[in-house]
Amino acid sequence: MDIEIECPYCGELVTIFVDPGGGASQTYVEDCPVCCRPWTVHAVEEEPGGFAVAVGRQDD
Repeated sequence: MDIEIECPYCGELVTIFVDPGGGASQTYVEDCPVCCRPWTVHAVEEEPGGFAVAVGRQDD
C-alpha cells in the first residue's frame, strides 16, 4: 500500500510503502529518499487495508 507523507526533516512529499502483511500495528525506520535522513514510521491499520501513518524524526 503506497502512502504519501511529508518528510519531517526536508518537508518534501514522498511516497512510502506499508506492507499490509506486516501486521495491524507496525513501527520501523526508513530513510527519506530525498534528504537520506532516518524517520521512525508508525503505521496502524484503521480498517481492512487502510492504514494511518505518522513519521517522526530520529533525533527527537
